[in-house]
Amino acid sequence: MTTPKRISIRVRLATVFAAVAGMFAAAVLLPGAQAHAESTPFNQLVLKKQHLERTHGIANLECFPFLEQIGGGAQEVQHIRNCLQGMTTLAAALEEVPDAGLKRVGISTRFLRTGGFHTLLVQWNADRAEMVQALRDRLSPEEQKRFMDRIVGVKSTIHDKLFIRELYCSLTIPNDQCLQGYRTLASVEPDPALRRKMWAEVVITDSAGNSENPEVLSLRFDATAAAMRDRLREDTTQTVWKLRKKTYETIQERFGDTFKKLQLPTFFCEVNLSAEECRQGAEHFAEAAESAILQSKTWGKVRVTRHNTRIRSDYDVTFRYDLSPEEIVEVFSVKPTKKEIEQQVTRAEKLEERTKNNSTGLRAVCDLVDLTSALCVEGFEMFIDFVRAHPEFRAARPWTDVMFVNGTLLSRLNFAMNSNSRTNYIYVDARSTYSEFEAHLMKFARNDAAPVR
Repeated sequence: MTTPKRISIRVRLATVFAAVAGMFAAAVLLPGAQAHAESTPFNQLVLKKQHLERTHGIANLECFPFLEQIGGGAQEVQHIRNCLQGMTTLAAALEEVPDAGLKRVGISTRFLRTGGFHTLLVQWNADRAEMVQALRDRLSPEEQKRFMDRIVGVKSTIHDKLFIRELYCSLTIPNDQCLQGYRTLASVEPDPALRRKMWAEVVITDSAGNSENPEVLSLRFDATAAAMRDRLREDTTQTVWKLRKKTYETIQERFGDTFKKLQLPTFFCEVNLSAEECRQGAEHFAEAAESAILQSKTWGKVRVTRHNTRIRSDYDVTFRYDLSPEEIVEVFSVKPTKKEIEQQVTRAEKLEERTKNNSTGLRAVCDLVDLTSALCVEGFEMFIDFVRAHPEFRAARPWTDVMFVNGTLLSRLNFAMNSNSRTNYIYVDARSTYSEFEAHLMKFARNDAAPVR
């Protein structure tokens, strides 16, 4: 749908932090360092993950990577605490099974070996014995080779018959279901309709729902060959996406004027919502938008979801499609006003300038995603207080930056633990108390730096 241009204060905030765009990373735990007992779950998790990477070669570790029903703020914080429990148990289990050979791990609601033989989902509330058993329960190297040979052979047959540029299985299904889906797809006979269709990607998964990308086709692993053939013949761009476009046109026609009162640049629905659910969410939000409370706020992206309601930043929010107008007003009434945002952005500008060229050898920056300007200000203030309290502190190599992140969001936690640039950035929860921040940062001091006072 057509939207008005984003208002100037949004551009201004982006300008403040433009110099740090794309420079995200996490911290690696220094030898012998331990997570502070009173540290936030976020701070503990990023350090524990780096410890597992250093000692056991786990390059990617995510907390509840496929969880859809995250809920509101309190529920999401609890998920992060649950992940910490699961990771702590996993670390203990790996001491017993140091040769587990894992490269990718998900702290999840179930045990599932998937994505070949170096990926494993582990149940967050399992005890140590259960975790150890899951690590040991794997095929021998000879059995793994035989299985992968079968996978390669079936995929070769598929590529010879069908026009699919990239074919893979999602990490939500185990290896045997992946092979099952490949074998069924290999039995699909090509016909003229399939020859005219070239999919960029086809993924075998446990859901046949639509993807965010219209060029990616999802096939259920247990679908019949006929069902797979019919799905391959579909033109998603001309069907699902045409219907979605029509839904947005209807929303724009009915509620566009109301959204303009909010200067709302982006309104959209998750792809797993039906057209009726999307329209219901738009109708409820439009009714809530008549409130003077919401009209006093500044808006960016408003996303309608099936399960989750959350204020993500100064501008962006998500809300459950069936949330009533009254509930929408109540939940989002605590968003900062335009004036409050402007004050915080101005404050952040000044503090960011003050943190430059400080004695620690570190640059302080704020995450560009899902972090309010108020939290950014608090992070800068903590860093300035730290520099004053510890003029002798020098960061050890290769640390170059401290980045403040919203530590209550699973998405930002998973980002912090797996950033490609994590070798030189120190990630820290912007909601840390000063003592938590101080203890966290001191773990990255040069060996000759003075201890915490």
